[in-house]
Amino acid sequence: NMPTIDTELRSDGIFVIKLYSFSANSINLFKNAITKFKESKSNKLLLDLRGNPGGYLNAAIDMASWFLPKGKPVVIEDSGTGEEQKIFRSKGYELLNKKLANLKFVILIDGGSASASEILAGAMQDHKVAKVVGVQSFGKGSVQEVVKMDKGTLLKITVAKWLTPNGVSISEKGLTPDYVVEASAKDSENKKDPIMEKGIELLNK
Repeated sequence: NMPTIDTELRSDGIFVIKLYSFSANSINLFKNAITKFKESKSNKLLLDLRGNPGGYLNAAIDMASWFLPKGKPVVIEDSGTGEEQKIFRSKGYELLNKKLANLKFVILIDGGSASASEILAGAMQDHKVAKVVGVQSFGKGSVQEVVKMDKGTLLKITVAKWLTPNGVSISEKGLTPDYVVEASAKDSENKKDPIMEKGIELLNK
């Protein structure tokens, strides 16, 4: 059973949260992680969303709410039918208020970061709360409804698109990092992690 989340306070003061999925229990686990970060002396936060396929939308909204004032848009749902767009907004949790003024925040993404990962990273990027480092994300920013057909066939219909707060469609091309870092197979063979290294370098600047 994979953990949903891991945390580590590194010796250089960087607080690392590795989030594996946006599951039902990850809201509480993330709150615990943020509480640990608050209690640490650190103002450097690294959130690793690489390989995170997403999950619950409400978990992404909840996590964004630690970093954004109440009412700020986190993600926009666009049905494409000319109906009004639905905006999901920050709940404005205030636990980190003192830290947010001088927070240094980096989010790592890769081609395996999808859906809720892209929503959270996109909101942090658009609101200039975090720098995003890594490779282009998966581009799975659509809402699907499953319709049962005859003979047990399931038809998936894409009913809406997710847009970042600045209106970038996640489903078209995924998120573009602020710092694009290519990680090769050779790097992982040599136990090198250039994406993590770049994130650490930015936080320690």
